[in-house]
Amino acid sequence: MSSLRALCVLLLLLATIPSAHAGKVKLWHQYQQSHYDKAQFKNAVVTSEGVLRLSREVKPLAGIAASNIWDLAEDKAGNLYAATGDEGKLYKITPAGKATVVHTSKDGHLFSLIAAGDAVYAGTGPTGKLLKITADGITTVVENLDSYIWSLAYDASTQNLYSGTGPKGKIYRITPDGKSSVFYTTKQEHILCLAVGDKGTVYAGTDKGGLIYRIDPAGKGFVLYHANQPEVRSLLATPSAVYAGTSAPVARKGGFGSTGGKFDGPVGPTPGENSLYRIAPDGAVRELYRDKTMILRVGQTQGKLLLATGMQGQLFEINEATREKTEIARLDVGQIHCLLIRRDGSIVLGTGDPGKLFVLSDRFASEGTAVSDVLDAKMQSKWGTLTWNQTAGTGVGVTVAIRSGNVADPDDTWSAWSGEQKSPGQTKAPLGRYAQYRVTLKSDDAKVSPEARQFALRYQTLNQAPEITSLDVPDFDTKDIDNPKKLKIKWNTTDPNDDELTYNIYCKKDGWTDWVLLEENYDKNTFDWDTTSFPTGVYHIKISASDRKDNSAEDALTAERISSPIAVTHLPPSVTLRVVGFTNGTAIIEASASDPYVRLTEASFAVDGKRWVNVFPTDGLFDSKSEAFRFTTDALRPGAHVIVLRVRNAAGTFGSADAVLTTPMAKQ
Repeated sequence: MSSLRALCVLLLLLATIPSAHAGKVKLWHQYQQSHYDKAQFKNAVVTSEGVLRLSREVKPLAGIAASNIWDLAEDKAGNLYAATGDEGKLYKITPAGKATVVHTSKDGHLFSLIAAGDAVYAGTGPTGKLLKITADGITTVVENLDSYIWSLAYDASTQNLYSGTGPKGKIYRITPDGKSSVFYTTKQEHILCLAVGDKGTVYAGTDKGGLIYRIDPAGKGFVLYHANQPEVRSLLATPSAVYAGTSAPVARKGGFGSTGGKFDGPVGPTPGENSLYRIAPDGAVRELYRDKTMILRVGQTQGKLLLATGMQGQLFEINEATREKTEIARLDVGQIHCLLIRRDGSIVLGTGDPGKLFVLSDRFASEGTAVSDVLDAKMQSKWGTLTWNQTAGTGVGVTVAIRSGNVADPDDTWSAWSGEQKSPGQTKAPLGRYAQYRVTLKSDDAKVSPEARQFALRYQTLNQAPEITSLDVPDFDTKDIDNPKKLKIKWNTTDPNDDELTYNIYCKKDGWTDWVLLEENYDKNTFDWDTTSFPTGVYHIKISASDRKDNSAEDALTAERISSPIAVTHLPPSVTLRVVGFTNGTAIIEASASDPYVRLTEASFAVDGKRWVNVFPTDGLFDSKSEAFRFTTDALRPGAHVIVLRVRNAAGTFGSADAVLTTPMAKQ
């Protein structure tokens, strides 16, 4: 099926989803590399653009009993040498594939190897011995250097050998006659990698400060670049540039930076991210690659860069011309420590955890699979269409199977894999909370790989009722209401299916039999209730939440919640007032006020229609539905006066009482 046709099928299938269920049907969409961080691959890889394809064919080379293969070298006769740890053995593998141990070191590790002239040299740790292995298999100790010989490099033009050591950050030079001397001393702890460029220039990558040195043949050093990461683990010197890879340890693999595999900066790497830097002859630095994986070795073949990495045994290819970054192989190991491009053009990979040797072919594997991460739908779900976009052809195909279960880790309680789907369509997996799909890629042509991308699984969770988690109504007893005639009702809801909810709002007065509908199919969670047209009394509010908008009438569910009591009153408070005496021309007043429904909030009096004067209850607080008052007026002239006391309740209604009094004439 062509990619255009597949895309049309995808669009057609998506269009068949009923629009009324748009908010209910969910989508699991996997379309970029980071979506496959937890996927399981066998002879398959994912590119920086999120495309699944077959990996390059990788074949075991020779059986070696080692935990790690730290380095590789090839002599003039085509024999392969492998430096190992934790056993400290040096293996020789003949062109016929026969492996033998040619040396066992008292050190636990042979960290570095180099073919130089007619011999092979190896560096050990933790006692720092430099070993020479001749063509006839005789091994001698050339020199005892520092504790660890991490790296070796050979300058064919001068026949000088260079060794990078630790923990004192020194580089030694060993001349053709076997004499060694300190060539350069850095202020770093370890020289993790070395490379020799044009005119005998030596390049060194360090641990501690992430420095890359350029050292001329006279031993004059210059810091070429200060990386953002503390470890520069791999170097490759070419006529056009120097490439440096970093290896800050990380716990998991991530994606190709923030731009989907075409990262160019300038934002610096975050902790745990590693980079491949290209340093031009003029000193210009460009970041070619960034990922949460350790770059352990860099090589170049047919104009493309190869990156051997850990923590998931991945081999990447970078095309500088197109800026494409592609995973080409993923081995069932922890790290690819080293790679060697042999004289015949074949590529050998040395791994760790466990230590194995592999040959990378330029052919694709005939069949591979990618098993996705597990989707957690959070609840029982129906699985709908599974769609994808693919490029295939005669003898090249893509099929997809799906399974489901109710535990997070697939086990024998999960369903069996469904039949292989050759084209996008309806899945055949039973109800379940979890789902997982498997992509199978096949090709009869070793030069061609099928491609698959844009996987989209539609599913529908079984409907569950919404919940009204809170319902708040104004409480006149606890606070003053800004607008007591328009009461603000508030509520909060949750829905397990994330359905869109609508609400019916009801009220009922104490003594009524039925609820009165205030608002129907309301879509907000606050409501201003205008009480001016409702009779005085004590009410309750009921909210009914429905998920009908995202479900059929048969499947829709509701939830209800009834509020605490809320008073509605248009009646004024009852007020009484009487004059109990005079003193020095002022009247002494006693009064009381009460309301059957709500708290009293304020009171004031006026004499003869003049200004209003605030008065307070005898206990000093407006805190109940009944209050008593005692207050005095200002000095009054002799004669008749009218006094009015008004009292306000929390519902905003005023009640009043008045009295006429006569101020007696002052005694002569």
